[in-house]
Amino acid sequence: MKRLFITMALCLAFVGLAQAQLSQGQTYSTKIVTGNRPVAGDWGLYFGPSYSEIADLVETWGSQDEKAFGLPLINLKYYLSDRTEMRFGIQYNGHTTNASGNYNVNFDEIYDYYEEDFGTRNIPLTDKYYTRRFRVSPGIAYHFSPKNILDVYVGATIPLGVDAMNSVYETENYQVVTNDATGTHSLQKYDVKDNYNYNSFTIGLGAFIGLQAFVADLPLSLGFEYGLTGMLRTNDKWYHEVADGEGNSQTYYTRDGDYVHFDQLTNKSKYMGTDLRFTITYYFNNK
Repeated sequence: MKRLFITMALCLAFVGLAQAQLSQGQTYSTKIVTGNRPVAGDWGLYFGPSYSEIADLVETWGSQDEKAFGLPLINLKYYLSDRTEMRFGIQYNGHTTNASGNYNVNFDEIYDYYEEDFGTRNIPLTDKYYTRRFRVSPGIAYHFSPKNILDVYVGATIPLGVDAMNSVYETENYQVVTNDATGTHSLQKYDVKDNYNYNSFTIGLGAFIGLQAFVADLPLSLGFEYGLTGMLRTNDKWYHEVADGEGNSQTYYTRDGDYVHFDQLTNKSKYMGTDLRFTITYYFNNK
């Protein structure tokens, strides 16, 4: 519901702006000095928070266990001509989850073939997880007729960067040990810590279509961009370091979403995604 509310609010705001522009029906010169439509040689500073980024911030707002953070897509744009712009963007965001609690395990049910009563143990569990993503995105955009009050454009980008993730999972495990002298059995506790990391270089290709309205005589535009992006992860694997608290440890690799252990692993993956961005651009020049 939160994501639906955000989308409706952004759409209503943009429609209201477009209606205001149409009702005025004014035509402006193409000089950016007075804050109108940009022309060749002008620059733009673009801020583009996405629908998913805003939704993550709203959903984790006030939460003690989850936090979303980062910078939205920021583009520096340069107009090669009145209709063609080059852009270079950077983006950084992340998400952290910190969960902890306890759960009960009835060892009499698990080890019912032993004569001893092991009872029920209350076992603590903590799971800390974070993701980080950094991107740079060179690109180009083509704007249609400058006679339109609403500026419509299409473009392409080549996003590349790094995806990094880390998770630390800690709990207690118990195993049955036998006393050689008496032949009796008891539970022995040992701590388990699984520290696993993910680091992958990513590169892709994206296409987008945008719509923006220029605000009165200000050097400012507001709009939307909708994009489709395909990405390649070149090192799609998790590296695990597991320790049992008694000096024993092991290392291995897994694929994302797979629990099969590998001593060595080379794995690549592809994925596609779409996103809707709310854009704010400030225009300037060095004249």
